[in-house]
Amino acid sequence: MKKIIFLIILCCCTTIMVKAQRTDRFTYATSIGTGLAMSEPANTPFTWQVLGYYNISKRFSIGAGTGLSIYEKVLIPLFADAKYNIVKPGRITPYLECGVGYSIAPDKNANGGFYMNPSIGVQYSICENKKIFFALGYELQELERLKTQEKPLFSAEFSERLSHSSVSAKVGFVF
Repeated sequence: MKKIIFLIILCCCTTIMVKAQRTDRFTYATSIGTGLAMSEPANTPFTWQVLGYYNISKRFSIGAGTGLSIYEKVLIPLFADAKYNIVKPGRITPYLECGVGYSIAPDKNANGGFYMNPSIGVQYSICENKKIFFALGYELQELERLKTQEKPLFSAEFSERLSHSSVSAKVGFVF
């Protein structure tokens, strides 16, 4: 677990250092969020994401991201992301976004799985290249975990597949 957290911190620091060499083609974003659980077992998620985008045009960008998703287990999603600004970028710009990838579970009794997070949001420009944003979407996070059942007369272990889905809300910063 310590190695994974160190790797995420290293990626964040690298992103900040690369920012000094940035051109207008690259943007970076970070966000925190939560959601309203729609599946059983119902766990309110907490998410933190860091993304890097390559701006193909003023309206369309692609990128990659990682972060933490905390349900009953901690998951580290690694995903590709596409973002489309619905109107020409201005002070207030609505957008569509979709991230798709795979999550890694650092817990030895769990395996990650498919990750998807389509959303619609709005970003507000606070100065030249800095923006804040708010997005609503849907998050699907699959997970497989090892469960243990202990009773006085028997003990059993079994694999349980979970598919966490939630209506997600996130707020973040683009630089």
